[in-house]
Amino acid sequence: MPSSRCPSVSVVNVQTVVRRVPFTASVVVLILVLGVATGTLWSPLEDKSWYPDVAFGPPALLDGRWWTVVTGSLYALKPLQYVAILTFFVLPVSLCEWRLGTRRTAAVVVVFQAIGVIGGGYLMVALSSWTDWGWAQRTAQDLDVGFSAGALAAAMVVSADLRRPWRGRVRLGVLGYVLTSLTFLGYLYDVEHLVAVLLGLWVGPWIVGRRPSRTVAEWLRPGFTRRDLRMLTGGSFLWGAIIAVIGQVADRDGPFGPIGGDPESWWWVLAVVAVDLLIAWGLVRGRRTWWTLALVLTSISWLLGAATAAVIVSGGTSNSGLVWISVLFDTAQLAALVLGRSAFRNPGRRGLRRVGADRVGALPTDADRERARELLQRHGSSNRLAWMTTWPENRWWFTDDAVVAYQQSMGVTIGLCDPVGPDPLHVAERFIGAARDAGTLPCLFSCSSTVARWAQEQGWIAVQVAEEAIVDLPELEFVGKKWQDVRSAFNQAGKHDVETRMMRLADAPRGIRTQLRAISDEWVRDKGLPEMGFTLGGLEEAEDPDVWINVAVDADMTVHGVTSWMPIPGPDGQVRGWTLDLMRRLPGGFRYTMELLIASACREFKEQGYEVVSLSGAPLAHAGAGDSVVDRSVIDDVLTRAGDVLEPYYGFQSLQAFKAKFQPRYEPLFLVVADEAALPRVGIAVGRAYLADATLGQLLALTRGH
Repeated sequence: MPSSRCPSVSVVNVQTVVRRVPFTASVVVLILVLGVATGTLWSPLEDKSWYPDVAFGPPALLDGRWWTVVTGSLYALKPLQYVAILTFFVLPVSLCEWRLGTRRTAAVVVVFQAIGVIGGGYLMVALSSWTDWGWAQRTAQDLDVGFSAGALAAAMVVSADLRRPWRGRVRLGVLGYVLTSLTFLGYLYDVEHLVAVLLGLWVGPWIVGRRPSRTVAEWLRPGFTRRDLRMLTGGSFLWGAIIAVIGQVADRDGPFGPIGGDPESWWWVLAVVAVDLLIAWGLVRGRRTWWTLALVLTSISWLLGAATAAVIVSGGTSNSGLVWISVLFDTAQLAALVLGRSAFRNPGRRGLRRVGADRVGALPTDADRERARELLQRHGSSNRLAWMTTWPENRWWFTDDAVVAYQQSMGVTIGLCDPVGPDPLHVAERFIGAARDAGTLPCLFSCSSTVARWAQEQGWIAVQVAEEAIVDLPELEFVGKKWQDVRSAFNQAGKHDVETRMMRLADAPRGIRTQLRAISDEWVRDKGLPEMGFTLGGLEEAEDPDVWINVAVDADMTVHGVTSWMPIPGPDGQVRGWTLDLMRRLPGGFRYTMELLIASACREFKEQGYEVVSLSGAPLAHAGAGDSVVDRSVIDDVLTRAGDVLEPYYGFQSLQAFKAKFQPRYEPLFLVVADEAALPRVGIAVGRAYLADATLGQLLALTRGH
């Protein structure tokens, strides 16, 4: 089976691409050479006297010009059409050749091109002979050129080798284009495309070596999920908006009759487009109100169209292709809405105020936070950063005896860390379903390798977003050359009368609390950007009574720095270690403040019998080779660039280098999403979660500063 990933264009040079897709490259070169040699690159082919001798179509087939199946595939009718034809050829054929190999791809393209040309041609001959259909009569006299039928068939064949949801996206996109073009334009090439594409869809699984698992009966009863139904119905209204525009600008006597809009009715078309887009947005999110509105408006449209069609049949008015297209499209939309009605049960924002925390999107309460804390303390978590799931900025989704903390931004539900419960992976599966049912795009952020591997088994992708630095306390000894910086911190602290004190922030003396607030405020002001949130806590999170702070003070009670430590609950309800969160240092204060605070805390935790200390993960920073589930692709390049932009402001890479002084081992933390197409939207949502209080001006300044 070919690799499931294609190399990044930024890494693979043109020479490598050509070696991987020699058939695609050879055909493109041949088409361009013929275009130059015959002059068709700058003058229309149909103006040449020899055009009928090279073009294929029903007349050529009936006259026995069989060679045109080959010659016609290497030309375009007009110079500008070379761009479209080569694009239609290169994109699907190169993908097919990359995944299936040169021999299979060449066979697929050539054979399906011939089948499309010959099958489409004889289909039009049959329709024109057996019916008085005006469109069939006209199309049966046409000639055509171009390699597009074989290329589109290659797209359908290679789709069988793609994983979900890309398989469905490719098929839907190709079929949508072919059917729309055939409906509104109805040229000979549209018929050829339909024949080749349908055959490619049918035999594609056998060609790639994957026999279809479904029987005929199963195909007649497809098992759509609620998300599938929402995407199907919402997509139909999006397609309806596109069709409305096409129907206005097209001027063609197609299969359903004359098509052409009234120049004075653009205002009505734009209104229809706006309504269709709004309905599509509401349906994708599963809103019951939008489903009801869609059903009412589509029913009215169908009734008006059916009445107009009846008048046409009775001879009361002239035929209009748009009327028949509208009736057929509305019928399909009504069927999708009625059959998929169970997928649209989500309340609006007002309704969310009345639902419980078993629905994603419900407003959080203090009781929810306490329940999440109790479940975490009872079950524990293999994710050492799990205590951040108790922070007040989160929402919580509960099921049985389990919980997932999450935040929502821009229609994305961001699950935080690993789910908490007796069976975290089962909880993750249910949470993803609940997030989709709520009409949002789900993802899991800062989760462990266990969850990342499970997600990949489900067909998702896992992208490393940070590395957690871990110090195992039983083996911790500050001896040897590699611990020189840490020993220097202790020695220098003694010389400068600086000591550390472990305490609860709520119990700290007023003078220390005041200084800590001043240090934190000055740190934020120096950055020129707001304090980051989401997985990065501040003083407010350190107020938690279960969180310790370690403060460095001198003989004058001047605070030189502070760190906060969150508990790591074990499965037995006992704390097994501590996780570093807040780090703040007095500008111009004791040089070794952070080394002293972290090392002294580790030493004290070891003496108390704890197992481990986590120094947390620096977002967008990598220290080691990572885990085997890491997807090292163009995605990582984007994350690295984002880290470079933020480095001058937040110092993630510097922080990671600093933590290396404590000789930690590293474990990766992941973002898991359904597929690559969701990454841009998820990335923006995660960035917004980190910088929720940043203004547009601050964000623009950040990018300009880099």
